[in-house]
Amino acid sequence: MVSDLEILRAAHLMMHQYGGDAELEAANYIERIRGRADWNKLLTWARIQRTITVLDLTTPPTGLPN
Repeated sequence: MVSDLEILRAAHLMMHQYGGDAELEAANYIERIRGRADWNKLLTWARIQRTITVLDLTTPPTGLPN
């Protein structure tokens, strides 16, 4: 099983690499894995996607206000 710290690191890397599309990219990985019936990988990517969602909701916006 993948540790929570590793999930958090993977989520941060996805957010850094894909920016606002990180959650969508994680969903794409889930769709690709779903057909292979690899439940451990599927669960891992679902945890990464959920972590990205939570981090995205808790991260304050950057830049100048409108």
